[in-house]
Amino acid sequence: MKSNKIHIILFLITLATTFLAGFFQGGSVVNGIAFSAALLFILGAHEMGHYMYGRKYGVDITPPYFIPAPPIISPIGTFGAFIKIKSPISTKRALFDIGIAGPLLGIIAAIPIIIIGIKLSRVVGTAGEPHGGMTLGSPLIFSFLSDTFFGKVPEGKDILLHPVAFAGWIGLFVTALNLIPAGQLDGGHIMYAILPREWHRRASVSMIFILLVLGIGTQPIIHLIQSLGSRVPLGSYKGFAFDGWIGWIMWAMLLSIMGTRHPPTTDDEIPLDGKRKFLGAIALLVFVGCFTPLPIRV
Repeated sequence: MKSNKIHIILFLITLATTFLAGFFQGGSVVNGIAFSAALLFILGAHEMGHYMYGRKYGVDITPPYFIPAPPIISPIGTFGAFIKIKSPISTKRALFDIGIAGPLLGIIAAIPIIIIGIKLSRVVGTAGEPHGGMTLGSPLIFSFLSDTFFGKVPEGKDILLHPVAFAGWIGLFVTALNLIPAGQLDGGHIMYAILPREWHRRASVSMIFILLVLGIGTQPIIHLIQSLGSRVPLGSYKGFAFDGWIGWIMWAMLLSIMGTRHPPTTDDEIPLDGKRKFLGAIALLVFVGCFTPLPIRV
């Protein structure tokens, strides 16, 4: 009973902080409620996917813990949600199903939210910064839905996202983070279930290196090469130049702390069937569709 109270209290506090975040973005009570409901619907769908499949396989698993955050610290009013698995997982099939259920339910929940939010959004005269001075990257899925349900934005103009659309964008971003194929993230669970154990560790180490490069960007590397007296014209590096996002460095550090090894299941010898391997390929496509190298520019 005490544990259940903690989950309920955290959810209610997160409901309040996400409402405040939506209110500050949209400037009205209605927008605050809409943002909070949309965001918690997506996050809740993701975590309940893990929870339901964990219960299906008899795993000792907790309901979601929602993490509230004051809007002054987090512009979305939360640091997300998580569940705790307290017992070993029996097979790779169980691990795969529990790992993939969250991202798939999360993306299914996010798509209609994005469509509704896009319909509520509007064009502004110049490229603005509608989210507390932030310019958002546009993942492939978001761009496709925007072009389909909003239409092409005239040159020199930009879409001012409605708070509901912003909640949908966050849903894609959270899905991409969770599907990073490394460590014990959802993508790491899926990869461990599909590939040999040693491949999982190599891929995890590689992802940490890739995230560091994405965090630093190539601009400092190019300037370093030029400072060392390279005779290659600066313009030759134009196709390789991109800005970094410091958040990827933080994620690389987090993955390093979490470790690159995945704990084995009780029986690692039971292979995945063709249907699950196909779903694994779908998860990879979802990751690509939700990922953006520079998600936030301040």
